[in-house]
Amino acid sequence: MEYDLNDNQKISIAHNRGPMMVLAGPGSGKTMVITHRIIQLIEKYNVNPNNILVITFTKAAAITMEKRFENLSNNKYSKRVMFGTFHSVFFRILKSYYDLNVSQILMENEKIDVFKEIVRKLQIEYEDENEFIKDIINEISLIKSELIKINYYNPLTCSNDDFYNIYGLYEAYKREKKMIDFDDMLVKCYYLLMKNNDLLSYWQSQFKYILIDEFQDINRVQYETIKLLAKPNNNLFIVGDDDQSIYSFRGAKPEFLLNFPKDFQDTRKIILNNNYRSTKKIVELSKSVIKHNEKRYIKNMITNNIFGNQPIIIQANDALQEAKLVVEQIINLSEKEKIPLSEIAVIYRTNIQSRAIIDMFLDMNIPFVVRDRVSIIYDHWVAKDIISYMKLAQNINNTEALIRIINKPRRYISKVAIEISKKYSENIWQGLYKNYEKQQWMLNRLDELQYHIQVMKKSKPYDIIKYIRNSIGYDKYLQGYAEYRKIGIEGLIEILNEIGESARNYITIDEWFKHIDEYRDMMQEKNNHSEIYKDAVTLTTMHSSKGLEFNVVWIVGVVEGLIPHERSIRDKDIEEERRLFYVGMTRAKDYLFISYLKNRYDESAVQSRFLTEIHDYYIESIEVGTIINHKRFGKGKVIKCKNKNITVKFNENKKVKLNLKFCMDNNLISFL
Repeated sequence: MEYDLNDNQKISIAHNRGPMMVLAGPGSGKTMVITHRIIQLIEKYNVNPNNILVITFTKAAAITMEKRFENLSNNKYSKRVMFGTFHSVFFRILKSYYDLNVSQILMENEKIDVFKEIVRKLQIEYEDENEFIKDIINEISLIKSELIKINYYNPLTCSNDDFYNIYGLYEAYKREKKMIDFDDMLVKCYYLLMKNNDLLSYWQSQFKYILIDEFQDINRVQYETIKLLAKPNNNLFIVGDDDQSIYSFRGAKPEFLLNFPKDFQDTRKIILNNNYRSTKKIVELSKSVIKHNEKRYIKNMITNNIFGNQPIIIQANDALQEAKLVVEQIINLSEKEKIPLSEIAVIYRTNIQSRAIIDMFLDMNIPFVVRDRVSIIYDHWVAKDIISYMKLAQNINNTEALIRIINKPRRYISKVAIEISKKYSENIWQGLYKNYEKQQWMLNRLDELQYHIQVMKKSKPYDIIKYIRNSIGYDKYLQGYAEYRKIGIEGLIEILNEIGESARNYITIDEWFKHIDEYRDMMQEKNNHSEIYKDAVTLTTMHSSKGLEFNVVWIVGVVEGLIPHERSIRDKDIEEERRLFYVGMTRAKDYLFISYLKNRYDESAVQSRFLTEIHDYYIESIEVGTIINHKRFGKGKVIKCKNKNITVKFNENKKVKLNLKFCMDNNLISFL
């Protein structure tokens, strides 16, 4: 078979028996290698198509892979090679032994309802039910993927007793209803194959050749099960990139890929290091970042693509100016370069960063789709607290708002007193004062709350939020809540900060409330009908961007605390954050913009350490004609380069000689 393949791709495709590890960098044609190898196994090595198993991590990827294979083979082997996800393959194995059917799978929405019922039954205290249950579900899922025994585990979401009770009741529910969830598919399959040699032998003979895509995303239970199935011949062909291992929160670890040759003796290793996606300058820039990771296979990515446009790094004063710069550049590229909006992406580390971008897109009427189903920030319980305080400022007799915030911060108003007071015909305030008429210190607390509400009445929304946080003491309340829940307070404070930023430019509470309603309506429309926006800019997190590619990529908010994230302290966490940034950069084909902030939430921000790591790239790559922006001299064009010194012509023909390393290290220049 003759294909338009490079040498390493040909070697990969020609592999017959035994374990093989294909390290496939971004844009290196890994899907083509997998599909072509299947054809090679069948047509050259006479492997029965029914004995070939191809595993991907998502149903969509499995469907795409199967279609590519069918087109390549002209449907000669249609439906004979098995394509599937880990879950679908492992469920098939379970069904072959147990009397199981699809109706016994507990779907995610049903699972959430079960947990809600359990948590309510146990009367566990929390502020936000959905957030608490989501954290519990994620933690249980991680335990199972790591094959951790529950009695050896110390929970992070809540107290040991609460966690064990929730876990026990959930497992009991599934046993009673004879149901399994998606985590059980993996764990039960592993233990079944471990204990039943006859069943294991049957499936080993069925899946004589196993190919796995995106192997860097595998978790422990998946890996241990695959090791069982691959025996004794170990015809295991894995394709992955340790530099793109970014799902540790799901149990994925680059170590599984790094240690693969130790687990499978005589593993052949091949590197696909030719990037067919990006320009040379983007490839070189991304390499200058990822090389700082120590625990990795060195790949030395190359490309035959054109040198292309210089990746641009820009400093913005704050998130608002950053959003304006993004919109201006998108309009410019769309109108002047005729680049379709669907070929443009804005990538960020956390979903909360999308708020400023979305606001600007709505103002400028730029079509966009949000790849992640975004939780609307104003629906977060912290936002609801702030909004309730403002509703009281508008109407002090708003009973619902008062009940929500009456003990935020703690004022020691009892639930019994609130229920009794709600029955007063005048208003709840009258009932509260009546209930505590013999306790002066409680009356003082009620008086103080009324005073705070009066102070907020004529203030701007942004000032009200600062007053709630500092004078009323809402920040301290959150600190206590975080300590009780054993969670970091950083995420809650970030929500508060972002709510404050959204309110900054509004004069009245009504104006801000109107904006919230419009934002909520638009985002619900986007979440429910994103598929109708065909020519639209894609907004996505770094995690969700993996596997995608765009002509134009803009990565926003590249500052310390965001990328790397403030919760990333250990060296291995920093390495994963660097891989995340690398994934974001390598989505770009032709244009790459990276922006960082001078100020974030009224405090000085520091550009990410990952940006300082690419200084050497710019020092080496700056050429005559490069446009720069100097903090003192403004915009200028490089007219001479020698060693690490450049001569730049600024406005009014002023020529200045600059030392590049000094300028980069001291954050004096940015690239336009």
